[in-house]
Amino acid sequence: MPTIETKTIEDGDFSQYLERRQWVVDLDEIKMSPEVYESVVAPAAISSVPQAWLIVPLVLNETLHGMVLLLRSRGRLSLNWEISDLLKTAGTQAASYVAQAQAADALARAKQFESFNKMSAFVVHDLKNLVAQLSLLLRNAQKHKHNPEFQE
Repeated sequence: MPTIETKTIEDGDFSQYLERRQWVVDLDEIKMSPEVYESVVAPAAISSVPQAWLIVPLVLNETLHGMVLLLRSRGRLSLNWEISDLLKTAGTQAASYVAQAQAADALARAKQFESFNKMSAFVVHDLKNLVAQLSLLLRNAQKHKHNPEFQE
């Protein structure tokens, strides 16, 4: 079984193309007929993979969440509209899981931030009480510094 690698590809023409067109990209076709793909060039991170075959965009709600690079099939398989539609559907499903994971992560960070804010509010409140007590003590010390009962 091949290993799974994750690479980051900068937002550029290729990512914008995938987001706009939402097509499954055949890397052989993009080399032979670049005009079909608006002459966009696949990133070097993708072109450098020897068995690279298809790129499936992970698009949900018109937003690109990522892409999946598929290697060549061991069997002779040609890309047709049925396979392309199936891959786009799988890509949309995968994008929904990615978006859900991102939303869960954002929610967890928001909850951590909320907990930190509550804790900070308690600490600041306690500090204000201590400062008020010390201020009162200093004011009274100024007034009653010669009173032996106060000094005790």
